[in-house]
Amino acid sequence: MAYDIRPLSFGEVLDRAFRVYLDNFALLFGISAVVWIPSGIILLTANVIGTGAAAVLNLLFLMVAGPILAAAHIIAIAEVYLDRPITIAESYRAVRPIILPLLGTYLLLVLLFAIPGGLIGVSFAASPVLGVLLTIPAVVAFIYFINCFALLGPVMIIERRFSMSALRRSRELVTGSWWLTLGLLFVAGLIAQVPAAGLRFLWAFIPVIGVLLTAITQAVSSTYSSIVLVIYYFDRRCKTEEFDLRLLAEQVRAEAAGAPTIPRSPSLA
Repeated sequence: MAYDIRPLSFGEVLDRAFRVYLDNFALLFGISAVVWIPSGIILLTANVIGTGAAAVLNLLFLMVAGPILAAAHIIAIAEVYLDRPITIAESYRAVRPIILPLLGTYLLLVLLFAIPGGLIGVSFAASPVLGVLLTIPAVVAFIYFINCFALLGPVMIIERRFSMSALRRSRELVTGSWWLTLGLLFVAGLIAQVPAAGLRFLWAFIPVIGVLLTAITQAVSSTYSSIVLVIYYFDRRCKTEEFDLRLLAEQVRAEAAGAPTIPRSPSLA
């Protein structure tokens, strides 16, 4: 299904994310289920190997599979947003060539976020008063990093930029729209996680199958925020680079030459 790629308002970004999700639910949920269902199965082994061991095993699994899932999601969302059919298997296959730089960039991001946290820890160890005083600037730094690097995933997947280049590009795209970016992250998180939290609370009272229901709920809820970020990425490019007009011009030139409208490639920039 074709979507008109154009500058969107705050509400239009959220509304279009719902539309993209409903139009492509089987595809996007399927991509999530590939990771979240095995995660639920790992947690089910707690009765055999122990709760602690199952939790650690699940954490290790998600540390590796999580970034791959995020990348597959972004690939699929961007493709369907540009009206290109894609399957679950194709989405994951497209991740393989970029797994190492992808994981490396996420590791770099984790290290950046660890700096404020580590600073607070050291400060509290030296002096509780100093730790309290540094908590506020550390929280500000966290929020700043979250805003700056909100579009890191789409930048890596769509533009094939990694490491510091990807971090700089994400910051460049959100510059001038700090509050809009923060608002979208906050509202999209509420929309996705508040209902999911209620369902997870209910599933906790159901033995065995409740764990799988929780995994399914996580698979459904986590997808919406990813869709919002990809749509917002295209929105920022429309507003700062007139991406929609360039895309249209490329389509017209390709049609005139008798070629496919847009080359089929995981790189969409």
